[in-house]
Amino acid sequence: MRRISIFVFIAAIFAIAFLAAGTAFYFYSVNDRFRHNQMVVQRNILFAQNILLRIERGDTADDIMKTTKKFGMKWILDKEEGESLLMGARLLGRQPTPSGFIDMLKNGDHIYVLINARGKLILFEDMKFKPYSPLVIWVYFGLTALVMGLIFWAIWFKLRPLKYLQRCIRKFGRGELDIHCRIDGSDEIAQVSQAIDEAIGRIRTLIQSRNLFIRNIMHELKTPLTKGLLTVQMLSDDRQKERLERIFMRLDSTISEFGTIEQLSSGKFPLNIRPIVMQDLVDQAIDLAMIEKEKGSYHIEPALVEGDFKLLSIALKNLIDNALKYSEDKRFRLIADEREIAVENVGKKLPHPLSYYIQPYTQGSDAISGLGLGLYIVDMIAKAHGFEFAYEYKEGMNRFIIRFKKRKNELP
Repeated sequence: MRRISIFVFIAAIFAIAFLAAGTAFYFYSVNDRFRHNQMVVQRNILFAQNILLRIERGDTADDIMKTTKKFGMKWILDKEEGESLLMGARLLGRQPTPSGFIDMLKNGDHIYVLINARGKLILFEDMKFKPYSPLVIWVYFGLTALVMGLIFWAIWFKLRPLKYLQRCIRKFGRGELDIHCRIDGSDEIAQVSQAIDEAIGRIRTLIQSRNLFIRNIMHELKTPLTKGLLTVQMLSDDRQKERLERIFMRLDSTISEFGTIEQLSSGKFPLNIRPIVMQDLVDQAIDLAMIEKEKGSYHIEPALVEGDFKLLSIALKNLIDNALKYSEDKRFRLIADEREIAVENVGKKLPHPLSYYIQPYTQGSDAISGLGLGLYIVDMIAKAHGFEFAYEYKEGMNRFIIRFKKRKNELP
């Protein structure tokens, strides 16, 4: 399910509420207009019925005039004036009576009542009539919309620090340690930001302590290694001298590798992505592993891979080390093309899925002594490149595979 931002959600809620309020006010306006017209019709019909009653009783013109003024009507006595007023008038409704009919007409913003009493036409103008105006209703709607807008702005303003907090946390997740997420205030968001800022400070201190510890260890190890290499040069036995040189060089290479991995894990190692010839990558990995090339068999196609040469050679070296360490015949097989590179060895199938073995310091029950970081390092380097690290077991062979990203113009 797609996640919806809380700000988008609140905006959607207020938009729906605004539309609902507008719809409600619109229908109220329509109903109010209908009610206004009904009141005008009822008042004029009551007036007309009253006039008809007086005519039937034979009341004088003065009595009729008094009734006319009482209802706020004007008696149009001039026939020509009446005809001109009704010219182009629109009939709103007609009510039959025993002596004739009552017509209600509208011309512009004026309402007229025409009474037919036994063939005699009497015309009145409604002087109290005022055209319906929805202004008051829409003023109330405007005030409602203004209040809703102020409430929305207040909520938005109150939650706005969450955006800053989100950006701050994302920066920290990208490895930017020199940041502060504290927000001034005493509300819940400020308290959360202060707690996060304190946690970032503690993590920053721990990371700095770890880095200092690792660098001190590397520095302290480099010194005896250098002295050891110098001492080895004084040996007279060339065979022992060569063997010890290889050991010290392997230790020096391992320490340098740990430094590179430490930088990669902390997000401070810039990837130097460039086209790499597959054969060069394999040769470098063999050199780093410090093994005889004859311990493996190779099927390498002439291909290029986009990646960091140093890191990928370390990953491939770890796979070769792992294959030799756990191989039943102490040999490995390497297959590489433009899609993937795989290292195979003869052995039993792993009892756990690969996800179990790429955790740091994890080994199988038959693991040879060591830290168990090899596959973890391979997986970390693969993820840094956007590659896939996978495991297969086919025909009695364990296959550890690094699958490269497909090129844009490459078909699956």
